[in-house]
Amino acid sequence: MLQKYEERLSEIKKMLLGLGSDIIMASEKALSGMESLDVTRFESARTLLKNVETQANAIDNEIVVTLALFGPEAKDLRKMVAYLKITNELVKIAENIRSFSKRMALHLQGDVPLISLHEYSTHLCKTSVQAVTLALGTIDIGDKDTLEDTYRKVKVEESKSDDLYSILEKNILSDITKTIDQSADFIQILSTMRKLERMADRSVNIVQLMIFSRVGGEMKTY
Repeated sequence: MLQKYEERLSEIKKMLLGLGSDIIMASEKALSGMESLDVTRFESARTLLKNVETQANAIDNEIVVTLALFGPEAKDLRKMVAYLKITNELVKIAENIRSFSKRMALHLQGDVPLISLHEYSTHLCKTSVQAVTLALGTIDIGDKDTLEDTYRKVKVEESKSDDLYSILEKNILSDITKTIDQSADFIQILSTMRKLERMADRSVNIVQLMIFSRVGGEMKTY
């Protein structure tokens, strides 16, 4: 019985890592698109994530069945609950990537000059992708000290994303005063960049959940 439970737990972890891998690849495609301003790369990012909901549902179903069959307690139960919540975070990150990629493709086909925003937008994209990559790596980490070290690194990336978004906001507001007729377009670009900042926020949530699964306590205390 124990061996079968461990096999199921291993399979759930494998499925999570597989979904995480697709999300990392898609985020890197989006970053490449941001760096090159190439519409086709944003389209590739969206294509990579077309089956996210199906993958997430399969993971959730496996978790629920495992909980029903084996009734894990203490640390094992925390891990299963953490995995269940992480699946939701991954779906939200995927939605952010898809929405960002779709919007960027539209922006590039529009008339709004992105050159003044390109540098900080690219930096924001990089730090968000780094936060996601670091966070997803914790799914395969069991050591408490390593988890906490990664948490600090992800928090740094989240802080950087907040700062970069604030800079972009100021730059966009400055551009709006010069081109009032395009103000709606610039506001839409700012909304698009918010998707990247949200990715970093959700990355923090993932690491908090993994620490919770390892040491318990209150997730919001980390």
